[in-house]
Amino acid sequence: MLGRSLRHKLEIAETGPKRQQLGMLPRAHRPGLKFIHGARRVFRQTLRLIVGISLGILPATSAVKVAFIGDSITEGSGLANPATESYPAKLQRLLGSGYTVGNFGVSGRTLLRKGDFPYWKESAYTRSREFQPDIVFLLLGTNDSKPQNWRHSTNFLTDFEDLITSYATLSSAPRIILGTPPPVFKNGAFEIRPAVIANEVAPLVRQLASQPGREVLDLHDLLADRTDWFPDTVHPDSRGTSALAALIWEKLTGITTEQPPMPELGRVSSTRVALTWPVDGGGWVVESSPALLGVTAKWGVASTPVFRDGLTLRQTNTMTTAVRYYRLIRP
Repeated sequence: MLGRSLRHKLEIAETGPKRQQLGMLPRAHRPGLKFIHGARRVFRQTLRLIVGISLGILPATSAVKVAFIGDSITEGSGLANPATESYPAKLQRLLGSGYTVGNFGVSGRTLLRKGDFPYWKESAYTRSREFQPDIVFLLLGTNDSKPQNWRHSTNFLTDFEDLITSYATLSSAPRIILGTPPPVFKNGAFEIRPAVIANEVAPLVRQLASQPGREVLDLHDLLADRTDWFPDTVHPDSRGTSALAALIWEKLTGITTEQPPMPELGRVSSTRVALTWPVDGGGWVVESSPALLGVTAKWGVASTPVFRDGLTLRQTNTMTTAVRYYRLIRP
């Protein structure tokens, strides 16, 4: 599955000596740069400003603090650089300076108090509460599916209720969002069992989230067909964390755009290009391919971080072929 419908495509090609002029020429005269279904610049910029103001997504005077509570999926296990590639790190750049994101994920931890490595005993748990978050995103339960832990499954609802209460009663009175664990593919790994996640853990999380004052982001359903983003069957790679950041951005902001935003493309150097699009399109991710159609079309998520700059989002990518196509999809 390639996400929701593609409406805009961009093509950039090597153009010899003139390529250095891309950033200075009017759009109609930029060599090698093609837009399909374009819109007038003035109209788009005006609409962008109106949307930004009406949706309340301008930077806040006091940063909103978001705490991410989780296991290795949140911590960023398996990534080359979790400090920049984990989904909380990418979300910080996507949200911008109006938010302060805290990553309190600890690898291998369980929600169950009687699990082999309970999150409750970690200093990260204490620090996450001292953080006094305005929003708490809870993503635990994957390690609870292991046989030695799930034998205490009758305690799962009670322990999760207690964890929620420990945050809900903070003086910051945070908004509480529960995430269902992402799917575990094939036969799983690290003793984590896909069937237990799908048939027992995820339904219990949905049940807990149905209570007043709670919200759910059903990552298990949203990522059900994305085996390519989970190379070890459990942990998302950098493509997967980009998708996670986009999905959580939509949940946090409440902004959903059904039609893909119109991006602009410009050359940063002879080998790098930058895509920019309106900030209300934070729920979309960039894919690129050396060909538009046919057997040579190999679309893949561009995993470099997306940065917010005022009312604009920006991503810089390396050109690996003379011609490269880009599109925005919703994961």
